[in-house]
Amino acid sequence: RQSAVALVPRNQLDDWRAGEIANPGVVAGRDNDAQAIAALLDQRGALFFDDISRETGLTAAVVEQGLRSLIHEGAVTADAFSPLLDLLRPAQPHQGGRKRKPAPVSTLPPGRWSLLRAVPTAEPPLGPRVEREQQLATVCHALLQRYGIVFRAVLARETLLPPWRELLHALRRMEDRGEVLGGRFVDGFAGEQFALPEVPAQLSAAARGTANTPPVVIAASDPLNLGGILVPGPKTPALAGNRILLEDGLPTARLVRGEIETLPGAGDRTLETARVRLPRVTSLRDG
Repeated sequence: RQSAVALVPRNQLDDWRAGEIANPGVVAGRDNDAQAIAALLDQRGALFFDDISRETGLTAAVVEQGLRSLIHEGAVTADAFSPLLDLLRPAQPHQGGRKRKPAPVSTLPPGRWSLLRAVPTAEPPLGPRVEREQQLATVCHALLQRYGIVFRAVLARETLLPPWRELLHALRRMEDRGEVLGGRFVDGFAGEQFALPEVPAQLSAAARGTANTPPVVIAASDPLNLGGILVPGPKTPALAGNRILLEDGLPTARLVRGEIETLPGAGDRTLETARVRLPRVTSLRDG
């Protein structure tokens, strides 16, 4: 939820971006250093970190801070994921109360930085109404692939979504075309529900206990973290490091602040599975 990064298929990028600034290279009120970096990228295109520092005359620490503000603004991206993650990671506290000197060169992983161009504002060739329908269809297909069943309450943890009323109209049109099923698939929730054609059979198998679904571990920041929202159990804060064990689709254990705890509905082997699956793997870089 605190991250400024979203992963979407490149060929659907425009469908997920709407109402953005027309020219990310020029924004009123932006910090001067960030403005200088954005203007350079606007003029020169994608550049490596060292090129940005050399061309702007800014130190590595200043360039890092400028890129960090541009990331949170949604104005820049990188051709590698590692630099984005490094700049989104909270700064480490100083040890012993002593101020640490900024590094003379960047310690970021390699990668080129570029402006994230805004969606063209010109009227699309098929007309704005058809273009909007295509955008909504892209979003609805993604939600159906993620959840299998879509209704208003299931989107509680989602961001970047159009209003529910627009999604509802798009889902109704998909039902009319035979792409999805409409009906009552999950009890206890008001409003219309829509599902992929194969979902009813999967729900029946789960109800009979013949689904044979293997345990799955998700990050607490995953939209499928629906404990206390759609499924029984407490809510797990969507914070880095928190993880959840799902068995037959239900949360049965979680890792919170480094501690493993079982949840209501845990089976005889849940704790054993949790101890194996939940701890995070420490990379060489993290020590």
